[in-house]
Amino acid sequence: MTDHTQQDINQQLKRTLKDSFIYLPSRVLPAIVGIVLIRILTSYLSPLEYGQYQITLSTFGLLRVFNATWLSASVTRLYLEFEKKNQENVFFSTLLICSIIGSICIACISICVNLFYLKSKIDAELFILLNVAIIASIFNALFEIFVVVFRANFKPKKYVLYWLLFSVGKPFIGIILIIFLKFKGEGIFWGFFIVSFILDLVIFKELKIYKHFEFKKISKELFKQFMSYGIPIAFSFLSFWILTLSDRYIIEWIMGSASVGIYSLGYTISEKTLNFMYTVLMLAAYPIIIDNWQCDGIKKTQHLITEITRIFFLLCVPILVVLIVIPQNMVRVFSTEDFLGSASILPFIAVGIFLYGLTQYVIKGFELRKKSYKIAILALMAGVINIVLNLLLIPKFGIYGAGYSAVLSYTVYFVSAIYFVRNDMAWIPPFRSLINIYIAAVIFGLFLKYFYVKFQNDAFMIIFNISSGFFIYLLILLLIKEIKVSDIQRGWIFFVGFIKRK
Repeated sequence: MTDHTQQDINQQLKRTLKDSFIYLPSRVLPAIVGIVLIRILTSYLSPLEYGQYQITLSTFGLLRVFNATWLSASVTRLYLEFEKKNQENVFFSTLLICSIIGSICIACISICVNLFYLKSKIDAELFILLNVAIIASIFNALFEIFVVVFRANFKPKKYVLYWLLFSVGKPFIGIILIIFLKFKGEGIFWGFFIVSFILDLVIFKELKIYKHFEFKKISKELFKQFMSYGIPIAFSFLSFWILTLSDRYIIEWIMGSASVGIYSLGYTISEKTLNFMYTVLMLAAYPIIIDNWQCDGIKKTQHLITEITRIFFLLCVPILVVLIVIPQNMVRVFSTEDFLGSASILPFIAVGIFLYGLTQYVIKGFELRKKSYKIAILALMAGVINIVLNLLLIPKFGIYGAGYSAVLSYTVYFVSAIYFVRNDMAWIPPFRSLINIYIAAVIFGLFLKYFYVKFQNDAFMIIFNISSGFFIYLLILLLIKEIKVSDIQRGWIFFVGFIKRK
């Protein structure tokens, strides 16, 4: 790679980091609320109740695949085309009917399954939770479909505003219902219902749906376009749902809701820490990757993705080390002693989530060549393996079996992605950086382990221990020249300047 190419990539990386800070506020607040929610729910709910909440949340995610995902994706793809033709009345009339009929039909089918099949097989509390979530899913779907219009119409500020109100408002109302009105897990889903309903009214008024809607403007051709574009994407999301959430149902069936609660906490802690870092970085990086692909071709894009992968390792490896080395402390930070059993599986789940995030960089070749169906197939294959392993291992090893299944299935997803993407655009790992980061991570882990033994019950020393460990990790990277002092100085100057501009 020439010096000129490397300079171009460095400029692209600066853009990525700069844009990451711009995206940060829209991600940080919901993430903080999500972390607080873990602590509140595990403080006010028993493992059994928390498990029922997680089962319902997984079901809610499955409903979203069928009643929202396919249409929200279609809005992103098709809205501008109809706006430019001054056919917004056709677009909104068709979209509204599809949204309402689709979400109500999915809800009715779900209620029938719950009423006539599941009612006699599950606890009464879980039955009620599922019904509340099903009703809330109707208004949730309408919001998720129509809020995308603002993004498709290049109105990011409105999109971010409404999305923040949505993602923060739901748990906020739910927390109020739980703490002050003594609701249990259903309080969160009543929050989903209330906030989604109010925002639906606001967005419908903002978009002037009442002016655009006409029955005679409903288009069968547009409905077919919604189906042809959105259904394959919904299939992809279904594949990821099977990979990431289906294990809750197997644990519920074999071991009960309390075990689901213990297992899900480990999953949630890993997602709220590792996935957060990946999401913020990729939100900024993806448009830049697309721009490189279109303007400079495969080689430069490969090198750019390699460099962005390096940043992923730099940011996420120390978090992974903390989750692996001192899982009991992390569980105590996020929850109560009732959930301490989650610490035993947290390292497995953390490794799995880390590999899942890393795979998102590996599969960029499929995305850039518009072969998303291959991603769905790989996710489905890994999901089926996860189900089979859970059925085999959970009866023998309990939630440990679920943890083993998770890390193995994510490993399959990662390895198979590396193998199959090589003909489209092979992923090139940052080998030299991996060695350096590994050295720093091992020293960081040993430091954590030593002080964990000495001060495992002292909260202040645990926080000091982790902070000191991060400093040692950074110092090692500086000493072995993986990063430079000037890199830190430029990052700090940019961060301070960004805060002042805000």
